[in-house]
Amino acid sequence: MKKVFFAGLVLLGMALAHAEYRSSTPASGATLKAAPKTVVIHFSEAVEVRLSTFKVYPLQAPPEAWGSSTRLRWLAQPLVRQVLSLRGDASRRVDAGVTTTARTSKTVTLSLKPGLQPGAYVVMWKNLGVDGHTETDFFVFVYKP
Repeated sequence: MKKVFFAGLVLLGMALAHAEYRSSTPASGATLKAAPKTVVIHFSEAVEVRLSTFKVYPLQAPPEAWGSSTRLRWLAQPLVRQVLSLRGDASRRVDAGVTTTARTSKTVTLSLKPGLQPGAYVVMWKNLGVDGHTETDFFVFVYKP
């Protein structure tokens, strides 16, 4: 009976495991005085880098909203739903793509195009964890020199 209970707990733990956002540079909700050249995202477990989607988009948000991470997240939600699955959208994005070369990694780096303008930016992803689960999430940062 104990073995069955333990096996059930292990399987439940595996079923609940996902490659969730842990931290990033820039940090979620950060306001930066200097334009970043990259975005680095750290996950709780490794993701299949080439089978996942990562994008950085400018967020049309008024400057008075830049100081409220709650408002920025609320403004970003419709954009994420609209563009995360788009193909051929490189001209609308501010990232130049993923630079992480490993097939699987807990850390994913995206390079940003030069000439980032002041404003709010949404970093979004749909990752495929090595456990086979997908996770969709995003965060917002502000570049305000």
